[in-house]
Amino acid sequence: MSRHARLEIIGPAIVFAALLAAESAAYALDLYPSSQMLWSLNLELFGIFQKGHYILTAYVDIAYFQIACIGLPLLLMGCCGLVFKRPLALASASSLSFIYVTFLISASYVSEEAWRQAPSVVAHAASFPGACVTAVLVGASLLSLVVSHMSYLRACRANCHDVQSLCFRDGLDPDRGGSFLRGVQ
Repeated sequence: MSRHARLEIIGPAIVFAALLAAESAAYALDLYPSSQMLWSLNLELFGIFQKGHYILTAYVDIAYFQIACIGLPLLLMGCCGLVFKRPLALASASSLSFIYVTFLISASYVSEEAWRQAPSVVAHAASFPGACVTAVLVGASLLSLVVSHMSYLRACRANCHDVQSLCFRDGLDPDRGGSFLRGVQ
């Protein structure tokens, strides 16, 4: 297992924590719909999750779908990969968390008219109130994605001697095309 495996769990953990906070804010808003603070928290800070919810409910109408079917499985897959020393599960969780954050940003882009009129996404991203949440999500998931890919590249490099252990069948010229490879044990 990579010595940087703890960095790989950051992406799924931050995505789950942000989803939990967003769903908690939405639940609290259901309980106290007259609260101005909860309205502003739900719309401004966690608006990216709300826009993702709008896109997802067109296809799947399950209550708390994002937390139960996206966030929790990502976190569990990452934790299982970390605990049981399964780098593929941990790398898959970090990659899927980045894909989910990319989906949220795309959903926010599709559902907001002001983004379509802005000359660039970066110019508008600095002006909306949930930019900190989005930046944390992108940063954490990108860090975890890069670390997982770098650990796989490092593992491939370390195992490159396995490629050299392949040899050609006896009597065949290695420079000639069409030769068959076999592994040496």
